[in-house]
Amino acid sequence: MFRVLKIILVAICLVFAFVLGSQNPQLVQINYIIASNTLPLAMIISICFALGVVVGCFISFKLFSQLKWQNYRLKKKLAPKKNNSKLVANKDT
Repeated sequence: MFRVLKIILVAICLVFAFVLGSQNPQLVQINYIIASNTLPLAMIISICFALGVVVGCFISFKLFSQLKWQNYRLKKKLAPKKNNSKLVANKDT
């Protein structure tokens, strides 16, 4: 179910990007620190969107990897306590 929703969301985003790109054919001048360039507005929007996705993926990967590592360490710390409680329960019986 979640996979279907993801596919639908991506399809909606692609249609939205196509409509936005087709409605903005104007040329825009971009001034860099050293040079300048003239590009269509749709291309500038696409480049900014792609950069945002890439930066978001890097940040998400960093946060998820930190959380997975923290989860692994906490599970490892908790594991010996579970084994000790089973040993104590077995000695009483």
